[in-house]
Amino acid sequence: MKQRNLTIFLLSATLFATLTLSSCKKESTGTNNRTSETIDAQAEGTLKRIMDFKEQLEYYRACPDLRDGASVTLDDALWDVEALFNLTYAYPELAYAHTVVCDTVLFLDVEADNTVPFNRLTAFYDEMHGVVSTLYHGLDIDNKQFLILDVEEGEREGDAVAVRLHSVQGSVRGGDGFPPGPDVPITEIGPFEDGPLWYYGENISNNGQIEPLNTDAADLISLMLNFLLVPQAPEGQLYFYTDAQNNELRPNDFQPFSHVSYPNVGQYCEFYVGNPSIPDYWLDTDQLNFYYFGERHLVLDILPSYNGMSLPYGHCLFNVVIEDYKQEEFSITTAIGHHTIAYYGQKWVVSQGSFERENL
Repeated sequence: MKQRNLTIFLLSATLFATLTLSSCKKESTGTNNRTSETIDAQAEGTLKRIMDFKEQLEYYRACPDLRDGASVTLDDALWDVEALFNLTYAYPELAYAHTVVCDTVLFLDVEADNTVPFNRLTAFYDEMHGVVSTLYHGLDIDNKQFLILDVEEGEREGDAVAVRLHSVQGSVRGGDGFPPGPDVPITEIGPFEDGPLWYYGENISNNGQIEPLNTDAADLISLMLNFLLVPQAPEGQLYFYTDAQNNELRPNDFQPFSHVSYPNVGQYCEFYVGNPSIPDYWLDTDQLNFYYFGERHLVLDILPSYNGMSLPYGHCLFNVVIEDYKQEEFSITTAIGHHTIAYYGQKWVVSQGSFERENL
């Protein structure tokens, strides 16, 4: 999600309303006629559930030796800890120039009936907070902010279940920012205007040394995708997301892609070059537009149902992270490319000030 008041060199400041792109692709029958009042009521109900869970944690944190028999199912436990953590610390609506993904695993003891006592869940939440906070504060990046935490159930080991913590944090863009593309239909040629070459990755600036500096092609395409595909909340309101899920292509799975405006530019949704020469490291405007369309197709049409994923109704794309990579053998570069992670979640809209957020 990208702030609308940002500006980036090379791109004009006007976007036709007809070019607005929807990222909510999954629907199911019987629920499409919900009124805005119903949705608002559901959002308030969801927010209340999260805040009630927060109060329960505070109660058991104050009484760590309490054994009152209160418990919650494992599914609800993982939903609750993720939702509260993201409601408190996540800022998915900001514009991130660079993002860093950190994965770790914790273990949660579960009862025979697949429930978790609240006192145990409280201790787990505090442990999770400590681990994620340590990872976050250990990153040396400018203008750091926490983006999202995805909590997933893993394998069982005796009475314990592995809990995967997938956290995303990034460097928030400053005032130079990011407006939309040129005054031409994005569906025809893409959002990027003619300009300098952009290095494929490694946070190396473009060859024209224009703003934004220390932004590479992977960052630039990520910024554009998030700006155009992820809606911003109306003034005075705020979106928050629950049940975060992410997906990415399997290793060495190159999804084919073509575009009528760029017939000889690339072969795949994601940028990839084997045995690259020096010019291959630099992307021109045609390549930026080609891979914008390729990545758009990937995150909207492929990843929502890829490799067994089935997004529940109401889940929408809320962030795209494109990482660069370089493969080497005996100090010789054998390939360079981009790797994409798409994040989806249940979107809720509430009034600003409905809850308090903190910095991790």
